[in-house]
Amino acid sequence: MNYNFTVEEVNLICIFAGEGRSEVIEDIERALQYLDDPDMEELSNRIIGKLRNMTDEEFGQLELVEAE
Repeated sequence: MNYNFTVEEVNLICIFAGEGRSEVIEDIERALQYLDDPDMEELSNRIIGKLRNMTDEEFGQLELVEAE
């Protein structure tokens, strides 16, 4: 399955990159309460949705390289 993460999504995942998919989801969910930007909230929720719909194996195969 192709999840087509945007550059912005990949960058945010890289910030929260941990041991695995579940940890990234949990970390982003914890950060949501501190966001005061509707665009960042939407981005975070979109990422969480995509991550929940993939397997740990699929997550492990992602090439997560932060863009400069």
